[in-house]
Amino acid sequence: MHAIKLNISWRVLLAFGLASLVLDALSNPQTVLPLALAPWTPPPGLTLAFLLLYGLHYAPLLIGVTFLASMPIYGAPQDWLPALWAAGLLMFGFWGLAALLLKVWRIDPHLGSQRDLMLLLMVAVAAAWLDASVHVFSRSPEAAPDAWAWMADLVNFWVGALIRILVIMPLVLVHAKVDWRGWRNWPIWDWSRERPGMAGGWNLSREILLQGIAIAIALWIIFGFKYTDEFKFFYLLFLPMIWIAMRHGIQGATIALAASHVGINMILDWRGSHAITVVEFQMLMLGLAVTMLFLGMTVTARRAAEERLHQREMELNQAMRLASAGEMAQAIAHELNQPLSAVANYARASRSMLDDPERHGALLAETLEKIDREANRAGQVMRRLREFFRGGGLRSESFTLAELINESLSYVKRRGERQNILFKLAFDDSLPSVKADRVQMGTVLHNLLSNAIEALASSPEPREIEISTQRADHNMVQVCVSDNGGGISGEMQGRLFESFATSKPEGMGLGLAISRTLVQAHGGELWLVGSQPTRFCFTLPITGP
Repeated sequence: MHAIKLNISWRVLLAFGLASLVLDALSNPQTVLPLALAPWTPPPGLTLAFLLLYGLHYAPLLIGVTFLASMPIYGAPQDWLPALWAAGLLMFGFWGLAALLLKVWRIDPHLGSQRDLMLLLMVAVAAAWLDASVHVFSRSPEAAPDAWAWMADLVNFWVGALIRILVIMPLVLVHAKVDWRGWRNWPIWDWSRERPGMAGGWNLSREILLQGIAIAIALWIIFGFKYTDEFKFFYLLFLPMIWIAMRHGIQGATIALAASHVGINMILDWRGSHAITVVEFQMLMLGLAVTMLFLGMTVTARRAAEERLHQREMELNQAMRLASAGEMAQAIAHELNQPLSAVANYARASRSMLDDPERHGALLAETLEKIDREANRAGQVMRRLREFFRGGGLRSESFTLAELINESLSYVKRRGERQNILFKLAFDDSLPSVKADRVQMGTVLHNLLSNAIEALASSPEPREIEISTQRADHNMVQVCVSDNGGGISGEMQGRLFESFATSKPEGMGLGLAISRTLVQAHGGELWLVGSQPTRFCFTLPITGP
C-alpha cells in the first residue's frame, strides 16, 4: 500500500514539473518585461493549486522539482545560495497562504461556491504581491534601479503574476476532479449528440467549435487591423467569453480564459510589443478574468442549486409514492374489513343452514347471494382505491343522490335493524344528478353510516340515523348523516380527520381521513357540523344547472 502511494506521489511531482516547464515556455517571461524572471521561479498559480489539491507536505519537494524544470529554459543559476534562499522564502509564503485557505477558511479545493472563489481571489492578490516582492528584491545590487523604477517594476510584476495566478490556479482546481481516463467518450467528440434544449441537430461539439471561432474572431478584430486602437476593441473579447461562461459555467470560463491569455501573449510576443503595452493588456485581462470567473461560478452555483432542487423533488416524489402506497394499503385494509367480515358471517350462517337444506333453502340462496354481493363490493373498493392512490384516477359518472343513498343503505340496513336503529331519509327531490366516482362516494357514505351505527351501539333507545340532502350552492349539493348518539368529545373534535385518530378500541382511525381525501379529490369538502347530535356533511359537484 505504501509503495503504491509513493509511486502516485512521484507521478504527481513529475506532472507538476512538466506543467511548470510548459507554462514557463508558453508565458515566455523574458519578452514581457525588461525584468526577466529568475531561474528558480515556480509558476505561482500552479504551485498554489498543487498544495491545495495534494497537501501542504509537498512544499519542500516542489522547490527541487521547480529548479530542475526551469533549467531547460533559464539555465543553471550563477549563484545557488541566494536562489535557494529566495525559492525557500517564496515557497514558505505559498505554503502559509495555502494553509490559510485549507485550515482556517476551509474552502473546497475544487471551488464549489462563490465564497471559495472570493477567498481564492484574496489569496491570489497576496501571492502575486509576494511573488513580485521576492523577484524584485532578489536582484543583484548592481542592477538595482532608483526608487521610482523599483516601484514600477514591483507593480508591473505584481500585475503579471496576478493574472497568471487567476488564469492557471482556477483552471487546475476546477478540472482536477475530472475523470480524464474516459476522455474519448466525452460528449464534445460526438458530433451526432444533440444538446438538451437545442433543436435542429445542434450539439455540444458544434457549440464549442463556434465559441472557439468567436474568440479567434474577437482577437483578430482587436489586433488584426493596422490602424485601429486595440485597447478600444478589447471589450469585444467579453462577448464570446460571456457566451461560454453562461453555457458552461466555471469549467468553460477557466478554459476560455486560459486560451485567451495564451493567445494574447503569443500575439504580443509576435508583434514585439513594448513592456508598457504588455502591462496594459494584462490589466485588461485582469478585469476580464475576475468578471468571467465570478460569472462562471454564478452559473455553476445556480445549476448546482437546480440539480439539488431536482434531486430533492425526486426524493420527495419517492417519499410521497411510498406514503401513498402505505396509505393505500391502510385504506384497502380498512375498507375491506367490513365486507370481508360480512362474507365470513354469511359463510358461517350458510354452513349452519346446510344441516337442514330443505327447511332453509330459500334463506340459504339469499345468504349466498349476499356473499356474492359483498365479495364484488370488496373487489370494486380495492380496485377504485388502488387507482385513486396510484394516480388520483377518478371514474366519474352521473347518478342521483337517492341512488347513492339507497345503495349504501342496502349494505348497512340489516346491521342497523339488529340494533333497533331507525333510518330517516330527508330527500330533496328537486336536486340534480351529481358527477363523481360512484364507488368512492359509496365508500364515503358507507363510512359515515358505519360510524353512526357504531356510535349508537351503546346508546339508549330510541336510536336514529338521519340522512338528508340539500342544495349547497349553484354547483354543489350537500349530503349529511346525523345520529342521536353520545356525541364526540372535545378532545377528538380537533383530530377527527387525522390518520390513526380514533376513540374506538378496535378502530384504525383511517375512515374519516380517507373519506375526506376522496371527497376533496372531487372538489368537495367533508366536515363535522355538530358534535351532539353528531352530524357530518360532505358536498359533491352537480352535472348541470
